[in-house]
Amino acid sequence: MPSLKPVYLLFGDDDAKIDAWRARIRARAEAEGGAGALEVFDAHSAPPDEVAAAVAALTFASGDRYLLVDGLEAWKAGDLDPIEAEVASMPPATILVLIARGKAPVRLQKAVEKAGEVREFAAPKPWQLPKWVVERAREEGLELDGDAAKALVSAVGPRQQRLAREVERLALLAHPRAQLSAAQVERLASGAQPAQVYDLADALVAGDAAAALAVAEDLTSRDERPAGLMFPLVKRLREVHRAVELLDAGVPAQTIRAELKMPPWAAKRTVAQAEKADREALERALWLFADLELELRGGGGGLDEATAFSLTLARAAA
Repeated sequence: MPSLKPVYLLFGDDDAKIDAWRARIRARAEAEGGAGALEVFDAHSAPPDEVAAAVAALTFASGDRYLLVDGLEAWKAGDLDPIEAEVASMPPATILVLIARGKAPVRLQKAVEKAGEVREFAAPKPWQLPKWVVERAREEGLELDGDAAKALVSAVGPRQQRLAREVERLALLAHPRAQLSAAQVERLASGAQPAQVYDLADALVAGDAAAALAVAEDLTSRDERPAGLMFPLVKRLREVHRAVELLDAGVPAQTIRAELKMPPWAAKRTVAQAEKADREALERALWLFADLELELRGGGGGLDEATAFSLTLARAAA
């Protein structure tokens, strides 16, 4: 294994990368010293002088000693003298890892730069998430192209920690394959998957109540609350409705796919769905779900969430 520096300061708002770094440190400490070899401190309850005393404490253990402090954004600048002194003269065979979620005290950054290494992990902007997903997947040995990464962000949402966990899960599911397409990601991703939301929308606009209820039952059996399905389902219905409007206005399918501003695979499916959609059924589904949204917010009805959702599905597909 490569040798480590005496002290590291990790900070920033990319929690996924910080947590991955922390996990590697724990794994290394336990590989060398067994379970519990990493001494962990929470800076919200452990002040700088307590951590400094722990760093300086003599031990009879052989090999390197590992200490990790998380949450040091809670420390006040005026209390940092003890830990700065320890950072400047680290005991031999001791590795100290300091983690700040967000900004780290400038004083501490300067002290660690002299004695070890400072790493900043900035979270990507929303429009940078697909690129971040591609890079994270590559670290797991999985190749995702831009459309596949966008499909994952669409399915899982913008939270990096959840995206990171989902990338790890997809890498395991894909093995021994090393690549997944957008359609495969759409099918495998956790949560209320776009593929099943699309299937639900397909059933509604086709007037297939049995299929709609079957898809909805499968989603809710995996702990997807009806209220949680409302947004992606209505969003999907509106996408198809928009494509229908453009088709009826005589706009070519190729132009519509560009107008929809979504990945090519999704735009192609949307136009295909719009071409065979029952216009009346689509309109009915949209206003019925608008009424359901009002009901779930407390605007009337009195039925429980699951019953109200099932009744709306049946009416929309009737």
